[in-house]
Amino acid sequence: MINEISFSEVYEIILHMDKELVKKIPVQFINFIKQNKKDNYITNIDYTKSINKQELQRGTRVILSIIYRDYLCDYEKKKELMQNDNIELKKIEEELREKYNIDNLFKKKNNQLEAKEKRLTVNIQKKWYQKVWEFVNKLFKRKNI
Repeated sequence: MINEISFSEVYEIILHMDKELVKKIPVQFINFIKQNKKDNYITNIDYTKSINKQELQRGTRVILSIIYRDYLCDYEKKKELMQNDNIELKKIEEELREKYNIDNLFKKKNNQLEAKEKRLTVNIQKKWYQKVWEFVNKLFKRKNI
């Protein structure tokens, strides 16, 4: 999700940000982005458009949202965003818990095994004339012994 291209796009955006906003971002974080960006990648960011209207990578949007939440927004907005993040994480955890619930996995497997057994247990009924033929063959075998 986050790759060198994402870091390149974020670094390019930081270079074009207002200096007051850049001062709020720790130098170590900016250096980390600079070290992990792709050096020969040329971004296609149009600075006349809003970031929301840009065709940026998903990783770029993730990094920008982290920068906004952790360094640029005020305390109340940060608190609200973190609460929203926690709600989303709980939803994802619940979905994963339901999907990979041990009880459900075994039930599903048992249901699959039962379905296979039902398919494998096929009663083959013989025709009436086959039964008569077998009966006659048994009579002749008894007489020969």
